[in-house]
Amino acid sequence: MSGLDDAVLPGFYPLGENRLLRRIIEVTSSDLNVKEVVQQVAALVTEATGSDVCFVHVLDEDRNRIVLMGATPPFSQLAGTVELPLGEGIAGWVALNAKPAIVPDKWKDERYRYIPALRGEDYESMASVPMLVRGQKVVGVLNVHSRKPQAYGEGDLALLGQVANLMARTVENARLYERLAEREQALEQFTARIVEAEELERRRLAGEIHDGISQRLISLWYRLQAAGKIADDQAGLTRELEAAMDLTSAALDETRRAIVGLRPSVLDDLGLGPSLESLASTISGPEVELNIEPCRLPAHVEMALYRIAQEALQNIVKHAGAERVFVRLSRTADGIVHLVVEDDGCGFAAGERANGDAPAASYGLVGMRERAELVGAHLSVTSVAGTGTRIQADVPSADPAT
Repeated sequence: MSGLDDAVLPGFYPLGENRLLRRIIEVTSSDLNVKEVVQQVAALVTEATGSDVCFVHVLDEDRNRIVLMGATPPFSQLAGTVELPLGEGIAGWVALNAKPAIVPDKWKDERYRYIPALRGEDYESMASVPMLVRGQKVVGVLNVHSRKPQAYGEGDLALLGQVANLMARTVENARLYERLAEREQALEQFTARIVEAEELERRRLAGEIHDGISQRLISLWYRLQAAGKIADDQAGLTRELEAAMDLTSAALDETRRAIVGLRPSVLDDLGLGPSLESLASTISGPEVELNIEPCRLPAHVEMALYRIAQEALQNIVKHAGAERVFVRLSRTADGIVHLVVEDDGCGFAAGERANGDAPAASYGLVGMRERAELVGAHLSVTSVAGTGTRIQADVPSADPAT
């Protein structure tokens, strides 16, 4: 290629390389959304290469598939509806191997896969290049097709590669923006739930204080008042004072339970392991088996794992009908701390519960996932109806086992 601003490239329509790249830079730097950018770039590439259509596929890493993100008309309406497994078809091969491909006759290329919606029978030649960021990471594939046989050459691939890499940055930036927006939305929702949970907790504590501690203190006041009026009745005085002592003990017990509910002191004093042992001792119903290894973590991480275990155990008591529960805390040699709460109860469809088909359980699972995410932990839920449930939280530790 000559590289001159208005040079006519061999095999290309009269649109110079520099002009094309400048125009694409303008488009990719604009305020258009990524789909509009893809559409405009596809049109420019089609014109510049003398091709008939251009397809832009993006890589879905989670599903190991490439998905059509944009194309020139009449295929632009198919965006998001056409996809291939990674490695399948020429575009899938390019994405898997991060290498370009020139296909003079796709019907003679064993990599080609016919997709009816894209009307492959109307096109014979094609060129395909990976969309790369940082020179190595594939985020998508750019394809051009020609109805008539066309001898795409190395110069064509070089230009398409430059265009594809400009597109790659746009796609990657769009993904990062979407992830950031999703995280911000999740954070807003989590904050709203935290505020709601705090308000519910305040109401619960207010109710406990009013119905429990306050009522006992009022009764205590009446007992002491009565004792003052019967000073000459030793037996009656003793009876009233004993009742007052019982009321005082009950009020103290309820006060301690309320304080432990806010933050267990054993967590501050002895750490997560003893706290889990103390928590397990409060569970009524199923037999709880413990396997606890010493694992000290930052205070906020220990609190998050403690609350996850607390919520899991409460769900087991309320919903599982389990006979046995297993609570394990361990740390691997590479410093990953595992918290596992497992039961032999009725189980449930974890995906359905997590999606909200069972509101009460769903709220618990959502809360556990959000607590885990906030401290950099990964929470997994495994459950099959009739076989019990396993909840595991994995969090990196700053103190690997030796």
